[in-house]
Amino acid sequence: MKRLVHPLLAVLATSCMLAPAWSQGTPWPSRPIKIVTPTPVGVGSDLFARAYADRLSRALNTPVVVENRPGALASIGTDAVAKAAPDGYTVLFSTSNPFTMTPFLLSKMPYDAKNDLVPVTQALKGGSFIVATPAMPVKNIPELVALAKKEPGKISFASYGSGTTSHLGFELFQDAADIELLHVPYKLSAAPDLIAGQVQLGFEPPVSALANIKSGRLKALAYTGNKRSAALPNVPTLSETYPGVEVFTWLGFWVPAKTPAAIVERLHKEIVAITHSPEMGKLLSDAGLDPIGSTPGEAAAAIERESQAMGRLIKAKNIRID
Repeated sequence: MKRLVHPLLAVLATSCMLAPAWSQGTPWPSRPIKIVTPTPVGVGSDLFARAYADRLSRALNTPVVVENRPGALASIGTDAVAKAAPDGYTVLFSTSNPFTMTPFLLSKMPYDAKNDLVPVTQALKGGSFIVATPAMPVKNIPELVALAKKEPGKISFASYGSGTTSHLGFELFQDAADIELLHVPYKLSAAPDLIAGQVQLGFEPPVSALANIKSGRLKALAYTGNKRSAALPNVPTLSETYPGVEVFTWLGFWVPAKTPAAIVERLHKEIVAITHSPEMGKLLSDAGLDPIGSTPGEAAAAIERESQAMGRLIKAKNIRID
């Protein structure tokens, strides 16, 4: 959120000191690799998990399959990887939420967010669009804020559920603008209800928003990334009105702690190469996303910063899921 971008550094350092076990026996990889994504089939992160799986399979010359394990704020799929053997054959592809948000939202965690997994890389990132139903009499954020101040608590916003990035993004926006909106949580995208006017505002990622915005079925009021979206350069960022207020999601790869450093390094090398390939670049551009390709240490530092920011926000808002 405000540059939301856990302390895994100590774990990573420990991992890097381990001897590369695969160099002493059967070469890695010698059997299929499984990428676990804690999301349903067909959503944006699942589609990119499959895009990476296909290209990683070619790069490593071994089958790479995707397994969907959604539920419980992504903790089910994340826990499955946390409890897997640290041998490089089970990899997590997820947003940072299971490490930076879920620990503050659930009273009982099945895994240790700080110690059970280590990051391989931040792969890609993207902001979201604050969208409005076409009937809303506003064209931009200042007009929305003015209307919300006249009608406190009456304008509704949809999220992907309590405690999700879309919910907390709107909480940050409300704080910055000093307005009060009505939260309507959904389990998945509210785009159909937004188009129909049953809810007035939404917080949609580019992959689900662009077609509806370009067709006029939804109005884009702002983009929440740190720069304007190349897909819709005429839509201002939220930070242009409220400097420093940026809300973006990044997707990356994790492996169980104690995975041999040499395997982490190989995965990192191949994933970063895929991320910056022209083929993947086209997919990212079409989805309104940007490549990252950070080092494990950079990813760990980003997780720590984001965890601190999210913890403060969730505690201040007293948001609990259970």
